[in-house]
Amino acid sequence: MHTKKPLLLLTSILLLVFSGMRGQEEDPFVPYNVPSQNLLKFNRFLINPTFSTVREDKSYINLFHRNQSVSFDDNNQVYFLSYSGRVSDRSGVGLSLFTNREGLFNNFGVHANYAYGVRLGLKSSFTFGANISYYQSAFNQDRANSIEDDPFLNTLESSSLVSFQPGFNFSVGRFDIGGFAENLFDYNLKTSESVTEFNEKTYSGHLQYTHPFENGRGIMESARLMPLARVRKVGENNLTLGGNLILDLPKLGWLQAGYDDFYGASAGLGFNLTKNISLGYTVEKGLSNEFENFGVTHEISLAYSFTPNLTEDRVMLEKENESLVENENVPQDSLNLTEKDFEIAELKEKLAENDAILDELLMRQDSIETNRRQDLERRFETVMKMVKRETNGQNPALEEKAKQLYFNNMDTADIVSRKTQPLSNHGLTNTTAAKKVIRLNDKKDDPQSAVVANSPVKQDNINRAVASNGKRARFKSHSVPNVQSGHYLIANVFRDSENVSAFIEELRAQGIEANYFENPKNGLNYVYIGDFENKTEALDAYRTKMNGAYGGDAWIMNVNGGDSTIGGYTAVENGQNSKYGNSVLHKNLANKGTKVASGVSYSSDAIDGLPSGFYIIANVFETSSSATQFVKELNAKGLNASYFINPNDKLRYVYLKKHETWGNALTSYYTKLNASYDDEMWILRIKPNRTV
Repeated sequence: MHTKKPLLLLTSILLLVFSGMRGQEEDPFVPYNVPSQNLLKFNRFLINPTFSTVREDKSYINLFHRNQSVSFDDNNQVYFLSYSGRVSDRSGVGLSLFTNREGLFNNFGVHANYAYGVRLGLKSSFTFGANISYYQSAFNQDRANSIEDDPFLNTLESSSLVSFQPGFNFSVGRFDIGGFAENLFDYNLKTSESVTEFNEKTYSGHLQYTHPFENGRGIMESARLMPLARVRKVGENNLTLGGNLILDLPKLGWLQAGYDDFYGASAGLGFNLTKNISLGYTVEKGLSNEFENFGVTHEISLAYSFTPNLTEDRVMLEKENESLVENENVPQDSLNLTEKDFEIAELKEKLAENDAILDELLMRQDSIETNRRQDLERRFETVMKMVKRETNGQNPALEEKAKQLYFNNMDTADIVSRKTQPLSNHGLTNTTAAKKVIRLNDKKDDPQSAVVANSPVKQDNINRAVASNGKRARFKSHSVPNVQSGHYLIANVFRDSENVSAFIEELRAQGIEANYFENPKNGLNYVYIGDFENKTEALDAYRTKMNGAYGGDAWIMNVNGGDSTIGGYTAVENGQNSKYGNSVLHKNLANKGTKVASGVSYSSDAIDGLPSGFYIIANVFETSSSATQFVKELNAKGLNASYFINPNDKLRYVYLKKHETWGNALTSYYTKLNASYDDEMWILRIKPNRTV
C-alpha cells in the first residue's frame, strides 16, 4: 500500500522529528541503526564484532541490501558494501561502506571492524573486538514535499557522528557466549554532545553452538548447523528475545530461519553459484504492533568468497610457538583421492627409485671408461717403446705398421657407444651427450673386474657404483637414517640380501673386513670396505685401494646419518638420551595409516578446530617444550615449521607445510620440500573441521 496523501506525509514527518531525530532543533539527524538479526552467513561482525574471526574460515567481499517494510513509502533501506575475514591465525577485520535511508534522512559513512583472540586452554579461547562507525546524517530536501515553502528546511545542515561498539566472545568447545555494547560511545562531532545518554544505551548478548557434520557425504560434506540465541536491551525498554538457525552446506549453499520479538519471523536461503560466488535472499514479516501492518522486509546478499592463506586455527596454536607456515599459492584442485592419484603416486615412487639406480650406474660407467682408456694408452706406449728399442728409431715404416697391427688386433667389441635420453626430467644431471655401456660379463682381461666377473654371486640389477674420474674421487652425499655419519668406501650395491652376504664373504676371504648398511629410502644395501670420519682418510684409502688389499672398483659415499642435528632424534623405545627429553615419539608414524604408494606414508584423522588439508609431518612429541625446541631448530635451517595439538591423542604434531590438495602434498613429499628437508616425513590428512 503506497500512501501519498499530504496529511499522512505530515504525520510521518512529525513522527520522525519527535521520535527518530536527535540533537538541537536546527541540526536534526538519525542515529546509526542497521538491523543485523538475519546476518548469519555474511557480515556476521554486525551481530558481534568478534564474529569476523570466531567460527570463520573464509574471507569475502559482500554487497548487502535490506528493504524494510516495503509497503511504507519512506521506509528504512540499507546498502552495505563490505569486506570481512581472518587476516591471521588470531585476528579478523572488516571494512564497509554503507548508506542508510530512514524517512527523510540519509546516513552515509564507513564502518570498520577488528577482532583478536587469545588461547585460554586446549579447547577454550577469548576473543574481543570492536566496530567503529563514522557517518554523516543529513536531511534529504529532494524527498521533502511540504504543502508550502518552508525556509527553515533550506537551513538544515548535515551532522557528523562517530560510534564505538565493543564486544567479546568466549569459546568453550563448540559453544560461544558473548556480549555487545551497540552504542557504548556515540558522539556528535558538530554539536560536541553524546547522541545517547547512559540509560539509553543498547546491549545484546548471544549464545551459539556449532555442530559440524564430520561424517557427511555428498551435499552434507563439510556441513555445519549453527543455532544462535540472542537477548537485546534497548534503553529502558523491555528485553527483546530472538533466535536464529543456519544450516551451512558448502557444496550447495545454506538455509536459515529466525525469530525476533521486535522484527518478527524470517526465513532465507542461499546458493553457491560457483566455488567463490554466492547469492542469498531472506524475507522477514513483522508480527508485533510496530511492524505488523507495514508489510514484509526483503534482504538480498551477493558475495565473493575466498580462503585466506592461513595455517592452523589460533585456538590450537601454543603460546610459546608463534611460527606460522605460509601456504604456497597453488591451484586448488579437488580434495577427493582417486585411483588415478594412487597410480600416479606409485609411478613417481618407482621413477625416483630407478633414477637413483641410473645415477649410480652412470657414475660407474664414466669411471670404468676413463680407467679403460688410460689402460689402453699405457699398453700402446709399452708396445711402441719395445718397437723403437728394437729398431733404434731408424725404421719409421716398421713403427707405423706395428701401430696399425696393434689397433687392428685390439678387442674393442666390448665397448658399445650408445646415446642416452636426457635425464634432466628425472632430477639427474646429464653431464655428457653420450654415455658408454660396458658389457661386464665379457671383460676377461681387466683385473679390476675379476672379483665380480668370476664370482659365483648372483648379480642384482644394481651393480657396483664407481665414482672416480681419473685421479679425482667423487663424493655423493646421502642422508641415511640410523647410520652413523661419515665417509664410506663403497664396493658394491645390492637389492637382494642373499647377494650381500655372499659378496661380503668373498671379500672377507680376501682379508678385507667388509660390512654393509641398508638405505630405507631406496631399499638398497651398500657394501663398504672401510668407514672414515674425515674426507682425507677416505681419499687415501680410495687412492691406495685400501693399501692394495682391494683390486676392484669403489667409490666414496658421504653419509649424513642418524646422528645428525635433525635426522637423528632417538625414539622413546630406544631408551637413549635425547636433547628433547623422553617425549620424542616415532619420527615416521606410518603405522597409523596406510601406504598410499610404495614408500609414501599416509594417514587420515578428523581433528576439531584444525583446517582441513594435507599436512607434511616431520615429528610428533608429547610435550610442548620438546615440540617448540624441534620447531626452532627446523626454522633455524630456513624452514617454516609449526605444530598443532591433536585433541584425540594429546600429542604435538610438527609439520613442515600444509597443502589443500593431495597432488601438491605428494609434490612436496617427493621433492623433499624443494630439497630443503632430507629426513623422513609423512602425509597426514585432516578431514573437514571447524574452528574451535
